[in-house]
Amino acid sequence: MQQRPSRSGVQRCCHGRCEKAEITEYFAAAVDIHHIFPQAWCERENIPSGSFNSIVNKTPLTGRTNRIIGGAAPSSYLPELAKNAELEAETLADHIRTHLADPVLLAKDDFAGLFDARQRALVGAIEKATGKAVVPEDGYPAATDPQDEDED
Repeated sequence: MQQRPSRSGVQRCCHGRCEKAEITEYFAAAVDIHHIFPQAWCERENIPSGSFNSIVNKTPLTGRTNRIIGGAAPSSYLPELAKNAELEAETLADHIRTHLADPVLLAKDDFAGLFDARQRALVGAIEKATGKAVVPEDGYPAATDPQDEDED
């Protein structure tokens, strides 16, 4: 059986270097889907669970990375991640971008900003991969402006 190459640009960083994550590494490194902004931090900040539990706030991370993150704010855990992986801050920022997340918004603990930007990036990636438009959360966009209909 031929393995399909990953379309994802997600990278794994360790010991001063980043490389494209391969499917076999997901099992060996105990990769799972984890919160970008940790649940404990979101609860302390009174962010609604529907937002912090959204796929927009989740990404594949190793168990080790998730333990480093813990319940800390991104502004606290990012320097620790860089130190632990022996990476320069800009290399870590490049790695974060492979997860379609803005490292500047993350470092500023800007949940709303990161959520909106990442949601747009994820929708764009889905549309590009499928060749189809993503339907907005509240249904299909109106074909005409409702005010135009009132003029009749």
